[in-house]
Amino acid sequence: MKKWMSVVVLFMLWVATGTVCAQSGVTITEMVSQGWTTEVDFALAEMFTQETGIRVDIQVVPAAQHHDLLKAKLNAGEAPDVFWIQTNPFAIKVELDPEKNCVDLSNEKWVEVMNPLRIPSVSYDDKVYGLMLWHNSPEYVFFYNKTLFEELGIDVPTTYDALKEACEKILSENITPIYEYTSQGWHQVLPFAQIGGRYEELYPGIYDRLNNNEVKFVDVPAMLQALEQMKEMADKGYYGEDFLANTGTTAEIVNSLATGQAAMTLANPGLIKEIEAAYPDCEYEWGLFLIPIIDNQTYPFNPNGPARFIYKNSKNIEAAKKYFEFLTRKENLQYRIDHHPEWTNLDVTVDIEQHWLPMEIELIEKIPEDKFKLVLQSGVKYFNEQWMEVGKDIEAMYIGALEPEEILKNVDDRRAKIAKAIGDPAWQ
Repeated sequence: MKKWMSVVVLFMLWVATGTVCAQSGVTITEMVSQGWTTEVDFALAEMFTQETGIRVDIQVVPAAQHHDLLKAKLNAGEAPDVFWIQTNPFAIKVELDPEKNCVDLSNEKWVEVMNPLRIPSVSYDDKVYGLMLWHNSPEYVFFYNKTLFEELGIDVPTTYDALKEACEKILSENITPIYEYTSQGWHQVLPFAQIGGRYEELYPGIYDRLNNNEVKFVDVPAMLQALEQMKEMADKGYYGEDFLANTGTTAEIVNSLATGQAAMTLANPGLIKEIEAAYPDCEYEWGLFLIPIIDNQTYPFNPNGPARFIYKNSKNIEAAKKYFEFLTRKENLQYRIDHHPEWTNLDVTVDIEQHWLPMEIELIEKIPEDKFKLVLQSGVKYFNEQWMEVGKDIEAMYIGALEPEEILKNVDDRRAKIAKAIGDPAWQ
């Protein structure tokens, strides 16, 4: 009997070893935009390799190039095994053509790990194609130096005029009021898009009217006013004299804020973790407030976010599925949030220990429920798809090459082109 059991144990060990060895020659390629991934992703990938023998080659692409490069690879039939996109249920057909390019993951057990509100963003025609592991923090609001504001007697601004007054006081102290950057192509769009709830508040039903092609961006006065206010802030020096040269790297943002060179920036709350890590002796206290462009006081709710997809023509589909399963295990979700340099929480259904910051709770608790509004890119068709182009237009506005109204006309033209290309009946 003992001899028989020994044979069984040896056989099981041989099978297990053989399985790992069989996978040891497999390498999954994963393509992601800069800013969507951190060292925690590389750590988890290495842990996955140790467990399975499957290597993960994470290829980080500059944000300004990622979208076009991925589209080119998909069109050429040469996409990586796993790739990321900024999701949007309005755009998934245009961006990915998931039936052609993505593996149907509907039957994977880990699908239920995702917040149900996020599943539509990674789905098409009632099939789930992507994995979104993202946070639920206040996303891209003003992250500001509370200590400096108190020293200068500045109250948190809730209107555009109050924001200008705050910036003037800060500027008079030879401090850059707002760290802004355009070099990565996307950040400068945030003040316009994150206040989408304000457009809806001023013009109830405007999202539906835009989606049904009953009105255009250029017809919405508040959108023009928002761009004009953004331009005014740049012209008045609130972003600094040479803000177009800012790199937007985490290190530069952290240095500007922690050393008192700049007073605020549009960022996620987890930036405080980066500051504490890089400048442990920094004594500034930090806080959050909503973007008061056009007197906005709506909270930027966004169920969309970057997500992973598996390429349908990949030779490593099963290995990629194992990778997704590994990432969604409870212990690995906990590892992610425990070791992420910026995030304080993870928007999943699994019961893990979250690390919400007091500043997040302070902001969220004082916002009325009816002020939680969808951001523009999640509520309106064919805007998110042209995000980088809008970024170029806004940069052109800042240097005087485009007028605010021209930006809106460009947005309308690109929306019409996208809509007609996919046969949207509202544009026929």
